[in-house]
Amino acid sequence: MPVPADVASTIRLIDIVWFAPGTSRVVAAFEVEKSTSIYSGILRLTDLAFSMPENETALYLVVPDAREKEVRAQLSRPAIRAAGATIHYILFSELRQHCEALCKFGDSPAAMRKIARAVN
Repeated sequence: MPVPADVASTIRLIDIVWFAPGTSRVVAAFEVEKSTSIYSGILRLTDLAFSMPENETALYLVVPDAREKEVRAQLSRPAIRAAGATIHYILFSELRQHCEALCKFGDSPAAMRKIARAVN
């Protein structure tokens, strides 16, 4: 099933998009921000959340451990919090540590939530 054009243009900018099997429903999206702007990754994920308001989409930033402080600061910004999109983050070390188990047992994005962190 094709997605609407405005949603497709947003999806094209996101690093990884996980679709529900056999559908065009986005169930998770991942922005990997190794050296690029954390803020721009947050904006892309937020744009996706607003483009697909009827969907429950899990949103994740995947970042080096050394950038955790920066991620927490950006996700705590009043404008980002007011946008209302819930974005979690995953540290590279956590992803590396659990990679084998995720590949073996992770048949849905719910598995990612187990290693993801949130800003309270």
